[in-house]
Amino acid sequence: MKSTICIAEDRVSCEPCLKLLLLSLTRHSPEVRVSLFYPPANEEFRTWITKCPQVSLQADHLKKGCGWNVKPHAIMHLMDRGFEEVIWIDSDIIINQDISPIWCGLNSATLVASEHTLADERCDRNARRAQLWGLPVGRVLPFALSSGVLRVTTQHYELVRRWSELLESDIYLDVQKREWKKRPVHMLGDQDVLTALLTSTSFSEIPIHILRRGEHIILFDGVYGFTVAERLASLLGARPAFVHSGAGKPWSERWTSDSAISLREYIKMVYLDLSPYTISALRFRDDLASHAEWMEPHYVLSRILRLAGMGYPALVGLPMAVCADLARVAKYVWRFPSSKMSPVVTIAVDDAQIAPASTSPKNVDRRLSQD
Repeated sequence: MKSTICIAEDRVSCEPCLKLLLLSLTRHSPEVRVSLFYPPANEEFRTWITKCPQVSLQADHLKKGCGWNVKPHAIMHLMDRGFEEVIWIDSDIIINQDISPIWCGLNSATLVASEHTLADERCDRNARRAQLWGLPVGRVLPFALSSGVLRVTTQHYELVRRWSELLESDIYLDVQKREWKKRPVHMLGDQDVLTALLTSTSFSEIPIHILRRGEHIILFDGVYGFTVAERLASLLGARPAFVHSGAGKPWSERWTSDSAISLREYIKMVYLDLSPYTISALRFRDDLASHAEWMEPHYVLSRILRLAGMGYPALVGLPMAVCADLARVAKYVWRFPSSKMSPVVTIAVDDAQIAPASTSPKNVDRRLSQD
């Protein structure tokens, strides 16, 4: 199949992470074609990108004001230009190895997405995202999907088109104006809409190949990412191909001094300072051609833990990961009695009352490919 990697970014503040993704792709997958949509590209960036000869830069806007909801537009644009396979990669990802074998052997009917984090809002019990959209349920996934890495082919064009329609709906656009924590779970972002569609009857026959956390991808999302188990698997030989900085953007973070923040905020910032993304980024520092001071440790504790971890992403931050895991388990145990909630019975969407479809364990999709 005629294939390309698709990357789209419209924020100048994210240029450092965009460069890191391109540098890592050039190092590990130099033969893979890359289609980059980056409207802010200036002459300096155009000169720098000659380091990555497989990248085709397109500086025109696909659709203004889309933000991260641009994914289906970018994918359909490339398919309309003749690409049969499009692999989307978020700009805040670093590649650790050649990614070509991941797609090799997959048939054109199979879609690839990644497992999401352990955060409460990432659960998709009883296909609640499909239900909240008023879509009849065709299957139940074990978790909500992340669209940070996404492989689709022309066989999924109708899915991508429908995805784009929902992301452009008035109700979705209105909800996106709210603070992230105040959005309903089925409209947190584009990936929640994609999960809803893939669990609906219209698209439940599409086989999904899941990229698993710790095995294929490190999804660092604070206390919900890169758990102790995932770190131990990495130390024992698992080498995830992708490192995703899902929560916290170290290259644009406003780092505050030790004495100016609360203990809770200090722990959060130290953990971000120990991000596997940052540790992985260090090897590309000399080729970045832009400020890289953010890669240095900002706190005494993070400096100590980086030294203790000897530069290994799985070891750096391991003590804090142990504490984070224990805190998450304690929270789960504390909330367990109230977690046995029955599914939502009636959902109000755009002034209409929608009765959700019936779901049960037998609906859990057994066709997920996880190896």
